[in-house]
Amino acid sequence: MRKRMIVVILSVLALVALLFIVGLFLPKQREFVRSANFKSPRDKIYQVVTDVSSQTKWRSDVLRIEVIDPDTWTEVPRKGVPITFKVRRKVQGQHFEIQIVEPEAFNGYWVGTFEQTPTGSKVVFKEVITVEKPLLRVMSLVFVDLGKAMDVYMADLKKELGE
Repeated sequence: MRKRMIVVILSVLALVALLFIVGLFLPKQREFVRSANFKSPRDKIYQVVTDVSSQTKWRSDVLRIEVIDPDTWTEVPRKGVPITFKVRRKVQGQHFEIQIVEPEAFNGYWVGTFEQTPTGSKVVFKEVITVEKPLLRVMSLVFVDLGKAMDVYMADLKKELGE
C-alpha cells in the first residue's frame, strides 16, 4: 500500500513538473483579433459596446455586471471567474480601451475601434492577455478560448443591433 502511495505522489509531482516545463516554453502573451462589418452606424455600435451596465441584456456569456464606478466594473460570466475592468481610453465613437484589473493571475487589455464605412461600419476588437506563471499559461491555453469568447461577443452584438 505504501509503495502505491509513493508511486502516485511521484507521478503527480512528475506531471506538475512536466506542465511547468511546458509552460516555460509557451508565450506569456496571447493576442486575439476579430473584425466585422455592420450596417449600423458607428456611433450606435459604439454606444451599445460602451454601455456596460446594459450588456447583460444582450451578452449571452455574462450573468451579471457589477458597476463599481463609471469607469470600473466586474463582469461575472456564466462560466469562469469574474473579471474586473477599468477604462484606459475612450474617444467618442471611435475608440474604447479597457484593461483587466483583477484577477491578479493574469493581466491584459481589450481595444475596440469603430470606423464609419460607405455601407455602415467596421469594428475591430483586439484582446491581449499576459500570463506570467508557467503553470497558469498551460491552464489558460487548455481552458480559456478567447477566440471563441470574442466570436460569441461579436455574434451577440450583431443580434443586439438586428443584423
